[in-house]
Amino acid sequence: MTLLKRLKVETGPAHDRIEAAMDLDRRIASRDEYRNLLVRFYGFHSAWERSASAVAPDRAFFEKRCKTGLLVKDLVALGLREDEIIRLPQCAPLMPLPSPMAVLGSMYVVEGSTLGGAIIAREVERKLGLGAETGCAYFKSYGRETAMMWKEFGATLMAASTPEVDDVIVETARKTFDVMHDWLCEAP
Repeated sequence: MTLLKRLKVETGPAHDRIEAAMDLDRRIASRDEYRNLLVRFYGFHSAWERSASAVAPDRAFFEKRCKTGLLVKDLVALGLREDEIIRLPQCAPLMPLPSPMAVLGSMYVVEGSTLGGAIIAREVERKLGLGAETGCAYFKSYGRETAMMWKEFGATLMAASTPEVDDVIVETARKTFDVMHDWLCEAP
């Protein structure tokens, strides 16, 4: 079984758990609820990117996938000031990221969410009328490049794959789903 297939199988229950708990319909039913959702995503990504960047296997590869700037753009478009944004709650504790391979495992979750983000972006546009310039840049993140970015990430994962590395990647992906679930589904 390839690493990508193993990740899909072994993190599937955690993915389903977070998807069921998110109550996305409620969270994009109004601008206020949507902004609150983005605040939670900001708290996760800001803390995660800071932690992961210190040990990322390829800094340029990692940095072009960072989403905090997109979340800041959205939150400003939705009425928050930058000085308010930097004081927003940060996700803690994060999953341990002791090695570059652990970062890749965590990135599997973060990068995978961009695929679902494209679907969410369509719903946000339909329900709230928001586009990339008016509050939905995060969910549109890669735009037309989403499939290409995912394929590139998958190739990087597969190039790193060994039996020992795969265990680290899968375990960190599971822990990332758990942390993300607890953070996003906790009342702000």
